[in-house]
Parts: sequence; C-alpha cells; structure tokens
Amino acid sequence: MEEHLYDELLVELECPICTNYMSPPIRQCATGHSVCDACRKKLPKCALCQGNFTECRNHSLEALAVKMRYPCINKVSGCTAKLTYTERETHELRCALKGFKCAMEKCTWVGRLEDLAAHWASKKMSSKPYHKSNVCHTKMKSESYYVNMVNAYDRLFWFKCKLTKNKLYWAVQYIGNAAEAEGYYYEIEIFKPGKTKKKILLSDYCQSIELENSQLFGDDSCICINTDAVNGFVSNDQLLIYYLRVNAVKDEKPDQAQGQVAQDVTFKTDKGGRQRDRSKGPPNLAKKDYKKKFNQHQNQKLNKHKDGFVLL
Repeated sequence: MEEHLYDELLVELECPICTNYMSPPIRQCATGHSVCDACRKKLPKCALCQGNFTECRNHSLEALAVKMRYPCINKVSGCTAKLTYTERETHELRCALKGFKCAMEKCTWVGRLEDLAAHWASKKMSSKPYHKSNVCHTKMKSESYYVNMVNAYDRLFWFKCKLTKNKLYWAVQYIGNAAEAEGYYYEIEIFKPGKTKKKILLSDYCQSIELENSQLFGDDSCICINTDAVNGFVSNDQLLIYYLRVNAVKDEKPDQAQGQVAQDVTFKTDKGGRQRDRSKGPPNLAKKDYKKKFNQHQNQKLNKHKDGFVLL
C-alpha cells in the first residue's frame, strides 16, 4: 500500500514534456503548468497551453520533491536504488546497471557494459576492435566518419574519427564511470611510410561517454587539426596513416609526463655521479684523460718508428 502511494506521488513529479522527474527549481507558466528547469530553458512558450512562462516556481512541488526517494533511471535494468534528488545525478552516472549506447550512427541498441563487446562483434565490421597500439588510416575525402571499439587495460573505449570542412578530428571516449575517463589519454602519431623521422605527435585526455558527438567534436574536447597541416603525409592513394595509442596516466613515468621536449634536455649522470644537462652537448674530456690519450698516441708512434716505420 505504501509503495503504491509512493508511485502515485512520483507521477505528480513527472515533467509533462520530457517525463523525467522534476526537482528544484520547478518552473511554471502563467496558466500554472509545471515543467522541469531543463525543458523551461528549451521552450519559448508552454507546450501544453502556449502560454508565456513566468519567473514563478512551484514551491509546493519542490517541497514534495525534496522529501521523495526516486528510483534509479536504470530501474528497468534491475537497479533497486532509492535516491534523494541530490543523489540521483551522481548515482546514475556510476550505476553498474547503466545502459550504454552503440556508437554506430542510426543504431538504436542500448545495453549493459558487459554486453557491449558482443553487440559490436555481431555487426561483423570489416576491421577488428583496436588494442592499446594500432596502425590506422583515414581516407582523405571531403566528408567521412569512422568509429571502432578499443580494448585496452581490460577497459572499453570508442575511437571516433571525423573529417569535415577541412578539419580532421580524433576522439577517444571511455566507456564506463565518467569520473575515470581522465585516467586515460590517447596519442595520434602521423607518419610518412619510409620516412621515419617525419611525423606529427598529438595527444589528449580521453573523454566521458556522456558527451554527444555535437559536443565531442569541438576544438577543446578532442584532437583537431586542419587538413592543410597533414597534406605532406597523405599518400598517392589519398590515405593518411597514423598510430593510435591508448595509455593509462598512472603508467606515466615522471620524465615522460614532462613531454618530449623535456626529455631532450634530461639530465644524465656522468661517471662521477653528477648530473649533466644533455642540451649542452657532449661532455669535454677531463685534462688528465686528454694527457693520458696523448701519451698513448706518442708511445704508439715511437713503437712504430722502432720497427722501421716512420709515421708522417
């Protein structure tokens, strides 16, 4: 009986637009219809009566919302958690029964994390899922979009590559707890086959799976480069070849975390236990070492002269 009453009260807190449960602030139109704050920001007028929105809030519903315990959005998948409105967002981002979308465009599949790899395999893609380090290529045509699964560190990621409007985007999304995404980063190393020293190295942190593509392919959310910058690496058949590597931040050594430029000036220890700055070039021979080598050279000349040879 109590459970049934609770469900009836929760119905009163459903937003009539998006059907999600409303939580403070709950907005109202001039007629008195209540909507969630997210829908209020999207709508110019009330969708139920076409009336104007006011600055008024439904304080009665807000008071009820504060007292209620809400079911997790993943209830249909088996989650039995009952949450206050302040706990909902954090729990639903980390819920073990959270549903994950397929990254393939037009695919409507949503399922559990442990079922995602099997779903991807069922698509029978021409390329197999990637691992920590991979050689990839992108056909440099006017528009393209490519996605593949990456299995690294016993974790799953989406790798996405998009070519549009003379810009090339690479993004890697961590599939799982959003808070763990920045524990991983990815590298794109563009190279020219046969010219090992000609390359461009780019890197960025992995993003959360929560980001939609419209947000993901922003200049600040993933690696982005103008196509003009890579024209010198494109082959005759219009292929751009590069390495994709997914790394864990915790695997970084202190020297590596400072970047390649810092590595070039890393201090090396000389024979005396002192540190030497490599950026200053090779060390000079100590005076005693120089004298020792000079004396050895003179002795070699004398020995050869004794044997009947003259060193000119």
